[in-house]
Amino acid sequence: MFFLSTANDVLAPTGYEVIATVLAFATVVVFVWALIVLARSARSLTKRELVLWLLLVLFIPLIGPVAWIATSVKHRKRPSIS
Repeated sequence: MFFLSTANDVLAPTGYEVIATVLAFATVVVFVWALIVLARSARSLTKRELVLWLLLVLFIPLIGPVAWIATSVKHRKRPSIS
């Protein structure tokens, strides 16, 4: 494959380095996305919920943002009862 290094080229990244870089980039994207979604929905949350979700997103790197995005999408799709 093109992105895998050969024994002669020490400057080319290995396949593991490429995969790690892609995963790190995806983690940062999910983290930023979760912060944006959390900021947009701050008015619909109580202060306690907002602080707890913010702490969860900030201090649990991948699980916190994914949990927030999953629950906020589920919360937005709930039909309103009139």
